[in-house]
Formats: sequence, structure tokens, C-alpha cells
Amino acid sequence: MFPKLFCILNSILQNLKILLDWFKDANLYFYNHFGLLGQLAFDLVLFYFLFLILFKIFKTAFDIVFYVVIPSLVLSFVTSFVLPFGFATVLPICVGLLIVVNIFRS
Repeated sequence: MFPKLFCILNSILQNLKILLDWFKDANLYFYNHFGLLGQLAFDLVLFYFLFLILFKIFKTAFDIVFYVVIPSLVLSFVTSFVLPFGFATVLPICVGLLIVVNIFRS
């Protein structure tokens, strides 16, 4: 278990190092060709795009939790009292139903 975990973490750190090296090289390129203001403009645009991407990811995750996960848990809990089926049996059906409802709603 732990050797595979260390291998995965090592791979992530290597990719992060490649990304940071690219960022350093890009900053140096923009500084050499466009000066300090070009470097600042590049940094602002890059961080703005990263912020937008992370914001969309978090917004989507919270929308899934609030519109699918929590209502499906409540609906499955209530349905397990009304119908003779267990909670674990009804849960996948409720999740699928709420996903379809949210697709048609949007």
C-alpha cells in the first residue's frame, strides 16, 4: 500500500516540478522580451485563468452535493420507510432520478 502511495506522490511532485519550471521559464521569457510590465501582465492573466478554472470546479462540486447527493440521501431515507425496499437498494435509483431531473431542469 505505502510503496504505491509513495510512487503516486513522487509522480505528482515530478509533474508539479515540471509545471513550476515552466512557470519560471515563462516568467523569464516575458521579463526578457516585454520587461517588468509584460511579466506582471502574464502573471495576472495566468492566475486569473487558474482562479476561473478552480472556481468552476468548486462550484460544480458544491452544486452536485447540494442538488444531487443531499436530496438523494433524504429521498432514499424517506422512501425506505414507505416502500419495502432497503436504503441501499433505493439510493442508486434516487441518485439517477435526481441527475435526470437536474439535467432537464438546467
